[in-house]
Amino acid sequence: MAKGKFELVFMAGGLLLDVVANRLRRAPATPREAVGAAMHALTYAFEQKRDELAEADAGAIDAQLTAIREELCADSPHRLLLSAYLDELAERVKSDDELTADVERVREKVASWLG
Repeated sequence: MAKGKFELVFMAGGLLLDVVANRLRRAPATPREAVGAAMHALTYAFEQKRDELAEADAGAIDAQLTAIREELCADSPHRLLLSAYLDELAERVKSDDELTADVERVREKVASWLG
């Protein structure tokens, strides 16, 4: 009897993980969600490459990402301010092609969201 219950709990846990994983991988439904997904991808790529960057560069990039996130979470984000933050971030990461592409993706999504 205990083996059957264990199998049932194990299968239910696997099903729950599958549901959560599929839910997290859905495509963004709104322009705001697309910006969030692009920012998540950029932040994830930065965290993966943090050790490869100089400590001062990593700190400055982290501060820039924080400023961008704060502006995106504001009640009414300012398009020009976000553009300036993204320009500065693009300048800081220009030596890394993946991060540069991710910054451009965020820029495109912000432009489609805020116009």
